[in-house]
Amino acid sequence: MDPRLHGRKILIAVTPHTAERMKRVLRGHLVLEMHTVEEAKEALQAHEQAAIVLGVNFDESRMFELLRLVRTYDCNRTTPVLCVLDRDSRLSDVAVEGLDHAVKAMLANAFLNLQKFPDDDEGDARLRRIVDYLILIDGDIHGGFKDVHGENVHR
Repeated sequence: MDPRLHGRKILIAVTPHTAERMKRVLRGHLVLEMHTVEEAKEALQAHEQAAIVLGVNFDESRMFELLRLVRTYDCNRTTPVLCVLDRDSRLSDVAVEGLDHAVKAMLANAFLNLQKFPDDDEGDARLRRIVDYLILIDGDIHGGFKDVHGENVHR
């Protein structure tokens, strides 16, 4: 593992089942597991994270509420945000594609359907590489961040 990645603080706001997997995937990082939107809001205001992982079905499907707030806190304006869809989701491919577009329009850096990642060592390693990559490039996979008015957010 790249030494720049060891022990980084990562906030996860996902369902309990997905939290278990993400904690396994993110072993070696300091994982801050949130259980409610209110708890996550407090953590987002108080701490800068190396990355944020939000689950579509977190806290009664309140991911979009939380995602909207992430960029409003100065300490997280450029933090990489990864949104994930649980493995047990039964959404159609069209709905999943709509989620992908929606989270990126709301300034998330990436969207992953966990159904595409086997729940095994290989699938976990693939997820880890994606999260590590987002941290290493500081989330800048779209050529920079823009605010809600389309203006560049300066780092």
